[in-house]
Amino acid sequence: MNDILGYKGKNVVVTGAASGMGQAAAQLLVDLGASVHALDIADISVPVEQSLKVDMKDAATMDAALSELPGEIYALFNCAGVPSPPFSALDTVLINFTGLRYLTEALIPRMVEGGSIASIASTAGMGWKPNLQRVRDFLSLDNSFDAAVKWLQENAAEVPDGYGFSKQCIIVYTMSQAKELAQQGVRINCIAPSPTDSGFMTKLKGEGQIPEEAVALFLPSNGRYATGEDMGSAVVMLNSELARFVSGNNLPVDFGYCAEITMGQRDDLLGLA
Repeated sequence: MNDILGYKGKNVVVTGAASGMGQAAAQLLVDLGASVHALDIADISVPVEQSLKVDMKDAATMDAALSELPGEIYALFNCAGVPSPPFSALDTVLINFTGLRYLTEALIPRMVEGGSIASIASTAGMGWKPNLQRVRDFLSLDNSFDAAVKWLQENAAEVPDGYGFSKQCIIVYTMSQAKELAQQGVRINCIAPSPTDSGFMTKLKGEGQIPEEAVALFLPSNGRYATGEDMGSAVVMLNSELARFVSGNNLPVDFGYCAEITMGQRDDLLGLA
């Protein structure tokens, strides 16, 4: 029972590993004995097996990284993401979802049976149901940046919130892929974090000029921001052997925030219900 999570000696890929949730996940995986292959546009400080520079909105950098990644992958952790503002709606969707999808679908053929994919969505994407047809229209495109850019430019008026839309796409994509991946013995899940104390949040509140009191409306009733470790631990759990029969789920990691909304105990500011 020394390797109860099942990562020891196995190849895992972590995007966004330079900071925040991705960094926390990468460090925990190193501590668990995994062979961690880390991707980020920034420098990575975690002592991983392999560190590769990748811009998640640039297919060429991902193709270069793919040529260096192992031929057999046990788990993929899609942790890279940016806020909007300060990033444009277009770049936010390209980084948060289009790049995620591009890398994921390139790595799926390398996933071993029993392997798993975990992505980081957001409570900001939990209101996907009323927008399902628009999300499906976007997901129906071929898996290319050119197609994504063209669609986003043509539909800019309908997608003013690039961040929320990108996270809706992650949630719907996760659920949509579960059936096909199950036939390969591969799982896929995502988490929806509540506000998390990170460089991401600093940019959102600082450069993005989102006031502290506005973000505080979305904190759970314990009154605190989550930490990167809270979220990194959740995705490590989801991709682990302990969750070996869990797939196609979006797991709120929010200390009960979504439950409070569902039970009518607080205002539904994101249209989740």
